[in-house]
Amino acid sequence: MESFAAKIILLNGSSSAGKTTIAKELQKLSGDCVLFHTGVDHFWKMVPREFYDGFGTKAHETWFFSTSTDGENKPIVHISVGPLGKKISNTMAQFIKCLADNGHDTVVDEVLLDEISLQYYAQALSEHTVYFVGVECSLEELERREKARGDRVIGLARGLINVVHEHKNYYDITVDTTQLSSAECAQNIWNAMDAMQHPQGLRRFRLESVK
Repeated sequence: MESFAAKIILLNGSSSAGKTTIAKELQKLSGDCVLFHTGVDHFWKMVPREFYDGFGTKAHETWFFSTSTDGENKPIVHISVGPLGKKISNTMAQFIKCLADNGHDTVVDEVLLDEISLQYYAQALSEHTVYFVGVECSLEELERREKARGDRVIGLARGLINVVHEHKNYYDITVDTTQLSSAECAQNIWNAMDAMQHPQGLRRFRLESVK
């Protein structure tokens, strides 16, 4: 893929959907073109543990976890965003803009929890080419991975699966990791990018959200 200006690949999906692995596969496909990779986990871990642990003593200022159960008594973990969490989300969008302003192609793996988080990206990256990619996966597979990984809060995927895809109508590209491997999903994204020189998803969202 010939590069004339910085391009941003914004991967959005639930925890355990495979975004980070897809990002690494996209880096392999980029060849001699350096593709930066960052994501929400990188920013979460910049703050002390009590702020980002979800149940930490100061998590109410960033991302606070609360639990409930569904009709089958299965745990559901909900995430609420505090004032510092919103500030960090805005800073993250501005950081990606800085990379793009300096000519760095970047893949970002995100878990968009609310409309304002998407607005941050839409505003910050309005002058750049952004491929808004939905990374989907069935709940059954997400929960299987959640348990297998051993480092995820059980019920997080169930709480996120509908929230993160609330604005899926604006996706430029969608992949599903339920059956496809991360490498296959990355290749599908790469092929779609080649065929789509001017993605419009984030631009449409920005224009329609201010009406």
